[in-house]
Amino acid sequence: MQIVFQNPDRSLNPKESVAQSIARAVRLTGLADRAKVGAEVRSLLDRVRLPQRVADLYPADLSGGERQRVAVARALAV
Repeated sequence: MQIVFQNPDRSLNPKESVAQSIARAVRLTGLADRAKVGAEVRSLLDRVRLPQRVADLYPADLSGGERQRVAVARALAV
């Protein structure tokens, strides 16, 4: 189980890109080996309906709704 906070501004690290943030959650679960983390990040972005270009952006570059979807993607990684 993973918490999705209502205010994603505080739950996302402003110094991590979206891909880094989701990848950290994927690695912590241990469900994907090192070679497959990138593919899992892309899959999670697809599941929350975010374009792949978002992976290289930082939370400050996203709208509130996009930040919320990144938080949901991190929760789904678990």
